[in-house]
Amino acid sequence: MKIKYNKKEIFKTKELYIFFMITILFFGVFCKFQYAPDTYGVFTNTLKNTVLHFFSCGRFITGIASYFSMGILNLGNYYVYMLSYLVAVITTIISLFRLNKLIKKEIKNDIVSIIISTLIIINPFSIELFMYIEKGIIMMSVLFCILSVEQIEKFFCGKKKSVILALIFMLVANCCYQGTVGVFVAISLIYVIKYSKNIKEFLVNNIVIALVYGIPALTNFLSIRFLFSNNRVSGNIILRESILKIISGAKSMIINTYNLLPKYLFIIVSIILLSIIIYNSIKQESTLKLKFLKIFGAFYLIGITLVVTIVPQILQDTSSIWFVARSSYSMATIIGMLAFYLFMQYEIKSIEMNSIIIILILFLLIQLNSFMRYSIDNYIVNYMDKIVTLEIKETIQDYEEKTGNKIDKISIYKDSLPQYTYAGVKASGDMNIKAYSADWCISRILKLYTNRDFKIVKNDNTVKENFLQNDWQSFNKEQIIFKDNVMHLCVF
Repeated sequence: MKIKYNKKEIFKTKELYIFFMITILFFGVFCKFQYAPDTYGVFTNTLKNTVLHFFSCGRFITGIASYFSMGILNLGNYYVYMLSYLVAVITTIISLFRLNKLIKKEIKNDIVSIIISTLIIINPFSIELFMYIEKGIIMMSVLFCILSVEQIEKFFCGKKKSVILALIFMLVANCCYQGTVGVFVAISLIYVIKYSKNIKEFLVNNIVIALVYGIPALTNFLSIRFLFSNNRVSGNIILRESILKIISGAKSMIINTYNLLPKYLFIIVSIILLSIIIYNSIKQESTLKLKFLKIFGAFYLIGITLVVTIVPQILQDTSSIWFVARSSYSMATIIGMLAFYLFMQYEIKSIEMNSIIIILILFLLIQLNSFMRYSIDNYIVNYMDKIVTLEIKETIQDYEEKTGNKIDKISIYKDSLPQYTYAGVKASGDMNIKAYSADWCISRILKLYTNRDFKIVKNDNTVKENFLQNDWQSFNKEQIIFKDNVMHLCVF
């Protein structure tokens, strides 16, 4: 009866419907089937290879979900996508709702707590989490991080056994998707600050967070390294090169935000919030020690979150270090975390509060505009990829009808200046790149639209030199040369 009552109360809560509308506002566009290059691989690979691929990446929950949906339920591509999208929407709403419930314990203003919850979960880098076919499981990883934070809060309140559940939830989160798990640390730092009354407690609480984050992450990492073959964790680490790549990637992440926001916007808003924290620390705290500690808390939030975002890159093979939005998800929570810290620590007057709320809402509106642009451009890329593929399919059929030769092999070339996306399209990292920009993906998209397997073979040097003399801006049938059963295809 108590469980039934609680469920009824949840559905009566206005915040649940507010978060539903916010989620649909930011991600509703993805209700229409869309592709990332990886999606072509998932839909054209064998189920066994797909599952083993996810397992080899340590994404065991994703592998199991793939087997369940495509193997046991035998769902077609469209229904697999829609199931994943539905799970992504539901888990995002639950994440927002449960985080908001935590925040409301510290901040009594409903509008502020809703805005902060949104800034943390639907942060500027969250869009890439919705770009992949496994979006449902990726967002489930975020949810389990929030569930783990709930247990950590209980642990700090005296329920010591809660740490076991926190560890279990973090292990599940890692087995869903590792790129999001840093959000657990980012949010938990607030509770480290709140429940640390002295240096000893501060150090102990940090160790607890490090263990809850580190043990599941290490377990997942070791399972990849010793049970499966994965180049990202089994290649060579050249420390100097890795450091240089990490510094460059961190700059792109913080200053350019991977071109997902206007340049410097993220850092400007962070500095504004940091300045307000410093101002209130100086004005409201009575002693120099307290002023210092409150200011230190803000820099502590930023510093540790940055470290948690960067450390996983160090563990990878140097050539695999790749800073993109989906793997930097935790760093993008900083705007929300600084706002959380500010409103938790200080009594903010109405004029100042309204000014901060306006700044944060404007930030979210700019972010929403960016999300819409990247989302629409994703569908444009999908359409252009399909048009190019169908033209290639038609050209193959014409050749086969005229010659009687059956094309079963392809050799892939590039012109003098290949582009990774189409003209006028906004792209970031792996987002919105065309399928024909990645050699491995070309045979996959061809199989999807032709239902035929093509073996990739080595280049012909003469053909290669010929293609390098050109710089095509759009698809042209001159980019295809047939020789017996081989199609020589040049990407532009």
